[in-house]
Amino acid sequence: MKFLFSWDKELYILPNNVSKKFLTAISLIASNVLCLAVEISSNNPIEYIANTGELVVKGDARIATDNFVIQADEISFNEKQVKALATGNVKIDNEKIYVVSDYASYDMNSNLVYASHSRTKIHDYYFNVESIESDVVNNLQTGTNAEIFYGPMDSAFVPSIFVKNFEIRNGQSIKTKSTKFKVGPATIFYLPSAEIELTSHPFYLEQDYGVNRTNGVYLQNDFYFGVKKGLKLGGFLDFYTGRGILVGPALKIDTRSEKNQIFSETKFGFIRDGVSVERRGFDIRNKPIPYDRYFLEFAHKQHYDDRIDVIARSTLLSDSEAERDFRKMWYNRNQQPESFVEVAYRGQNCIVSAFGQFEPNNFYNTTQQMPEFRIAYLPTKLLDTKLIHNAHLGIVRLYNPNKDLYGATSSYRSDIYYGISLPLGYKNFFAVKPIFGTRVLVYGRNADEEIYGKGFVQGGFDIDVKFVGRSDYVNETFGIDGLKHVINPTIQYRVIPSGNESDKIPKFHRECFHAEIPSIDLDDMRNVDDLQRQNMIRLGIKNSLYTQSGSYVPRKLMQLDIYQDVLFARNYDSFRKVRQRKFPDTYLMAGIYPISWFSFNLYGKIDPARLHLHKLRTSASIKDADFWELTFFTNYFQFDGVNSQKPTEQYGLSFSFNLSSKSFVSLEMQYDAKNHKFSQQRFSFSNTLGNSWIFNIGITVRTNVKREDHYQLDWHLKLLDF
Repeated sequence: MKFLFSWDKELYILPNNVSKKFLTAISLIASNVLCLAVEISSNNPIEYIANTGELVVKGDARIATDNFVIQADEISFNEKQVKALATGNVKIDNEKIYVVSDYASYDMNSNLVYASHSRTKIHDYYFNVESIESDVVNNLQTGTNAEIFYGPMDSAFVPSIFVKNFEIRNGQSIKTKSTKFKVGPATIFYLPSAEIELTSHPFYLEQDYGVNRTNGVYLQNDFYFGVKKGLKLGGFLDFYTGRGILVGPALKIDTRSEKNQIFSETKFGFIRDGVSVERRGFDIRNKPIPYDRYFLEFAHKQHYDDRIDVIARSTLLSDSEAERDFRKMWYNRNQQPESFVEVAYRGQNCIVSAFGQFEPNNFYNTTQQMPEFRIAYLPTKLLDTKLIHNAHLGIVRLYNPNKDLYGATSSYRSDIYYGISLPLGYKNFFAVKPIFGTRVLVYGRNADEEIYGKGFVQGGFDIDVKFVGRSDYVNETFGIDGLKHVINPTIQYRVIPSGNESDKIPKFHRECFHAEIPSIDLDDMRNVDDLQRQNMIRLGIKNSLYTQSGSYVPRKLMQLDIYQDVLFARNYDSFRKVRQRKFPDTYLMAGIYPISWFSFNLYGKIDPARLHLHKLRTSASIKDADFWELTFFTNYFQFDGVNSQKPTEQYGLSFSFNLSSKSFVSLEMQYDAKNHKFSQQRFSFSNTLGNSWIFNIGITVRTNVKREDHYQLDWHLKLLDF
């Protein structure tokens, strides 16, 4: 084994009586068969012990190889055993792991590094280990009796795990034996073995405490622990003095490879509700809520080989109010849950998919698709021409139990579309695209076992123009360095003559309320069962004002988009029970962002004939990032249908103020102008505990509530995610 040594001749001084022996040692080492470059350095002269064949360096001793560097008060190198021993303030750095220890050894034959009473850091994990052994070639570390902290060891309430044995491979995950999960000095869980991702939390814990009239004093616990790579097990354990105990398992799968990515989550909770029938109340179907209550949530997302995508979601409830009573945040995010699954395959210029929509709870009038098979041919050049064509073919079985509303309980529907267009334009300034398309729908196996169908033909064009203006205007106060104004007028025209149709065609997908501006293209329309003739033009203009920023992305200062439809053919609006207006609602979208601490957004719908406001949503924020943030919002909506009532008119305010770098207070208020009352007010205080947890305590006051309390005091504790 041949060793090549290098040292600084001005720094290291070999006594005359040692030089010959030292050179002899080098020659002995050089007689071996394996070549390994080793650099030894020290502040003091290098000593060579001939009878043992050791080189000894003291005082800021350093030995470096191609794999890592060892620094210590003293390092001895034995050429016979090909082993280095380091003692006193040992530091080991191999670019992947940094270790501080009292004692360490390096066996160059086996490429193993051993250290005792060592401390190291990998990602956000801090290790305090009795002994650790590292294979520097295979990037494998094993150890015994370790305290592993998620964050600095001296932080209060730091999450940690105590293990008897562990193994780390490639710095990605840690396998442990006899694992205790702790928060500060308190043990909260034990597992005989576990596997934890080093790029995420060792575990997840979220707790809610509170007091209200229905639940009494309650404690809600959501928790997960890593048991295998990509697999976390957990569950729910809630205590309600007024209701009982809610318990159930939970599962998370998060795996990633070169070809396959999977994220899946399953959550189940069950409780025997201890309150009386009168206190439990009635569900959305006006049926008594049962004694045994549960919720089951399933979500799955998978991406395979850049071609196949799978997405699914389902919610199974004992009653429509189960999540509202026991997981209010879930209910607020999704008050009318839908269950569906979709599998899609992306070809070179097509997408093949299967989509199913179900209603396992039977609470809502949901049209179920069981399932829909669809092939979408993406816009592609037609042969060697400039024409672009696209198509889709879909087959679906539709079902809805409400026969009075939909006209049928079930039906098969075949849907075929073919479209062709010719994009023309001049540079980036002007573009026009004539469009032609046809769509045919066939219905079969209806209530009368007859087959019905209808067909549509679409013609029209899209025009897109872009004007760009520039200015050298500079304003240091608002951080403006030049201006760029982009004006983008657009025109869309569509004519769809009425198709051949029968009154017996089931109306599963019909016209409904649109919060945002709907598509007018025949290919994208979903209300195909109730589609009528169409002859309209959509006029739009987009305005955007930009300035330069420190990054490559320009900063937007202002935005104003306006869209107006003009109907040349007016139909009977079955949703509003009135005849369509020639000039339907004008859509407005605006935003002002003149400086980093202020922003304003607006979305509105206005009847241009009567200048009557149908919908207005605004928000304005003023903030100082270091101290406070103030946000105002408004929400106005008036439905002009057959059963229209007083408009919904709400105003809100939220304010947060940083008391320090770790704590802040916040105030949220919502005012309902229809009832002339504050619908909800909340004051809360938040603080981080030991850089690992966030703690929040709040008081909430509500009015005109159905199942919630008028007054509520609650605490919230959650592990921070960096």
